[in-house]
Amino acid sequence: MAKSRKTPPTWTSQYSEPQGKRRDELLAASTWATRLLQHDGGLDVIVLPLTPGLAALDAAEVPIADGHSLIADYLHGKLLAVVPTGWAQLWEFEPDVRVVPRGGWVVVPAPGGAGSYAAAWLSLPPPQLTPQEEQAEGGEWGEEGEDATLVGLAPDSLRAVVTAGALDPRRLYEALTGRTATCGAVAS
Repeated sequence: MAKSRKTPPTWTSQYSEPQGKRRDELLAASTWATRLLQHDGGLDVIVLPLTPGLAALDAAEVPIADGHSLIADYLHGKLLAVVPTGWAQLWEFEPDVRVVPRGGWVVVPAPGGAGSYAAAWLSLPPPQLTPQEEQAEGGEWGEEGEDATLVGLAPDSLRAVVTAGALDPRRLYEALTGRTATCGAVAS
């Protein structure tokens, strides 16, 4: 008798709608399970329809793993991708897709938690680097070992809590639209 091959999990099969215990936990989460943070620049937050967004992750063959900074808003059927800054113009004319403007607000899971039905981690952001790790990668650190790019940020600042994921916005765009991304990153 031949063994049946297991189909590897996909973003769509794993995250299109929470099931069972995870669904119950997200629905029962308190208001403290999420935080409202102001987008202060330094990264782009792309808001896509959930089902096409998950299908685009599958089409782009993005591995199911942490490090991509992906949040599901099951309440509104949206997928939020926190990516490096400079790609907002790529999404400018895409229907049902928007980029959160600087000064806008984003609901994210509270640090250390899974979130709620309105904001649940699908892929956690990359870990914050220590001063030594950041310096080894050429980052800027202040005299007292603090990240110079985070000095002076308000505690309700998105950049103070969430780092950009490893997801390449061009790959996501190409998988979602079926078109080649023809522009490069620009300062935003």
